[in-house]
Amino acid sequence: MFVGSCRGIIEAMDEERPGTSQGEDEGSIRVAVVDDHAMVAEGLSSLLAEEPDLEVVGTAPSVAEAMDLIEQSRPDVVLIDYRLPDGDGASAAAEILRRWPATRVILLSASGGEELLARALEAGCSGFLAKDRSGEEVAAAVRAAYRGESLIPTEALTGLLDRLRRPSGRPGGELSARELEVLRLLARGTSTEAISEQLFLSEHTVRNHVRNILSKLGAHSKLEAVSIAARDGIVSLDEPR
Repeated sequence: MFVGSCRGIIEAMDEERPGTSQGEDEGSIRVAVVDDHAMVAEGLSSLLAEEPDLEVVGTAPSVAEAMDLIEQSRPDVVLIDYRLPDGDGASAAAEILRRWPATRVILLSASGGEELLARALEAGCSGFLAKDRSGEEVAAAVRAAYRGESLIPTEALTGLLDRLRRPSGRPGGELSARELEVLRLLARGTSTEAISEQLFLSEHTVRNHVRNILSKLGAHSKLEAVSIAARDGIVSLDEPR
């Protein structure tokens, strides 16, 4: 079921996971799979279990059981289907991130489209992954999400901005001049390492700036922070890279 090519869907935006030390147990990324189709859940679990650095901590067929599974096993990354018998994956993702903000969530669906991308972005997901991806691509997406990378290219945000709800109380004026510099570079898809080199800062300092930006904008990820900033006119996605 998971076949096809990635076609550039994974864009590196390597934010460090808030509240998590990436140096800790780097060899095992804990993954939970939420899908009400047993064959899909088992197939995904089997594919991921073949990867030496990934550990599948369990599967769940519903939102309610997913919450119990996450509470008990505390996975690093959750793969969740959009259509579930007791709710939708986007709403569930928002609740997961509210309860366990360090968790990364990837929304799965058999079909794509702007509506689904918008829902994934609104919920704070690391991104969206179609179910026709190969096992290798799914594993790569899990690793990317764990590292804080975005699974939605920055270019795709432009057509989604008008669909997103405009939050209140998130003025860009709260950002310092240095944070605005970092944010503008993030909007160009610049990595932490490249930002460090361009601004003559340590990577640790850049990550601190990123965490402050996320906090001030009320975002769960760099992708969400960039979308909020672009929508509110703080940065432009049309600037040359």
